[in-house]
Amino acid sequence: MQEQEQKKEEQPLQPTETDRQEELLERLTDYYLLNKNKIIGISAAVIVLAGILFFTFKQRQSAEELALKEVTRTETLFARGEFQAAIEGDGSAKGLRDIVREYDGTSGSNRARLLLGEIFLSLDEVDSAMSYYSGFNSSNPDLSASAKAGTAYCHLQKGELTEAAASYEKAAETARNPALASSYLSDAADTYLAMGKTGTAVALYKKTVRNYPDYAAAAKARESLLSLAGKTSDTGF
Repeated sequence: MQEQEQKKEEQPLQPTETDRQEELLERLTDYYLLNKNKIIGISAAVIVLAGILFFTFKQRQSAEELALKEVTRTETLFARGEFQAAIEGDGSAKGLRDIVREYDGTSGSNRARLLLGEIFLSLDEVDSAMSYYSGFNSSNPDLSASAKAGTAYCHLQKGELTEAAASYEKAAETARNPALASSYLSDAADTYLAMGKTGTAVALYKKTVRNYPDYAAAAKARESLLSLAGKTSDTGF
């Protein structure tokens, strides 16, 4: 009996779950004490970065709202045909140029760019119009297509038919609105026809008819194909 009790006393005690938790806590504490400066630095950096991101987001949100308010006011001047006031501002509304500069990268700034492109085309200032169309950048495919079509028209006005045709094709590929896409595709065909590339023009007219049969551009494309009958052997649709 005594021998059995002695053996029990000699057996090592198994660590309990509490002992393991205390050991882990001690290790974590030791690690923190040894590396506290690094840990505090990383934590501070994370907090600062989070603050910067939040502040940037709020600023961006505020800039978006302000830009849209400003461009909405100026659109009234544009609608009335007061182009110079729309460009420079009239005291009550900020000018489109200032909106582009001050709110660059916002949707309001992009709207201002499109309006400036339209205005300068109306004023026959093609290079200025092209610079604003080219600087347009938006995730909205139809607005992006509109800017590309504006660029195409500028090339057309400058007699740069190759560039115009390519830009119209890009506009057609970008647009999601079928009415816009079909119109730009037909414009590309017209431009190729003006260049003397009848085969390419016919292919795009037929594509317009095939892909957008119920839109006005398709009716126009059919008329163009009929007018080309006899000039080329491939006008059937």
